[in-house]
Amino acid sequence: RLLGCGTAKHAAEIGAFLIESLARVPSVAHISSEFRTNEPVINPNALHFAISQSGETADTLSAVKEIQLKGGQVHGVVNVVGSSIARQCARGVYIHSGPEQAVASTKAFSNMVAALAIFSIQIARSRTLGKEKGKEIINGLQQIPHLIEEYLDDQGPIMEAVEAVKDAKSVLFLGRGISAPVAKEGALKLMEVAYIPCLAYPAGEMKHGPIALLEDGSPVIFIVPNDHVKEKSLSAIHECRARGAKIILIHEEDDIEATEEADISIPVPSCSYLLTPLLTVVPTQLIAYRTALALGCDVDR
Repeated sequence: RLLGCGTAKHAAEIGAFLIESLARVPSVAHISSEFRTNEPVINPNALHFAISQSGETADTLSAVKEIQLKGGQVHGVVNVVGSSIARQCARGVYIHSGPEQAVASTKAFSNMVAALAIFSIQIARSRTLGKEKGKEIINGLQQIPHLIEEYLDDQGPIMEAVEAVKDAKSVLFLGRGISAPVAKEGALKLMEVAYIPCLAYPAGEMKHGPIALLEDGSPVIFIVPNDHVKEKSLSAIHECRARGAKIILIHEEDDIEATEEADISIPVPSCSYLLTPLLTVVPTQLIAYRTALALGCDVDR
């Protein structure tokens, strides 16, 4: 079980996906604020992670105490050294992402995902993951900082995306598979710093409700890496386009097929699909930041 609130919960969802995909161990992410009051059944043999940037998140700290009270062990994935959750867990890792100045906590999100990816690879190597595949993913992880720098040197049409969303009544974020939590994180950022109502859904759920909000010119931000569910994501894009939505597409730079579906195309460097959240989240940070500035908002509050 992985527990967190807000950004930490989205990182937890990606962590659960990686653990199940690589190690084939059943994993689930929980919202900390709901966990304690839902009378959870605690398996003392299960592994629990409490994920928090500040290490002071009251709801997550309460969840940690509830698990420990019922005989479970909790490992912290925390940024602030010596914080309450770190002391309460007394085991785990510090993510060392440095002081988090901004509300849109991308730096901590990225380090949380990276830490959980490393854990996923380690546990997978002890079970089902071959040495060569493990090396390939680790090498890919080591390249991520260079790929982020490469992307930041050429950010794509971020300001076009800003123009599309800054006056919108609402913005819909969609992703599938490992990209669904990235869509949630992107929506959270834009709400937090630009005060624009945002919805985030797994792309397959779009037709079960949110599609009713779409009208001509409605901005929809799609996270579509070149993975095994891309074709299903493209199908969802077609449905949104049919209702006049303006498609802002975050995709891998060598994916020509995806580019053809976009009104605004924001490419990021290609990598293993398991690591794409570390890259696709960056444009969502920039869109939120630039939109907030365009609306005269204080991006640090």
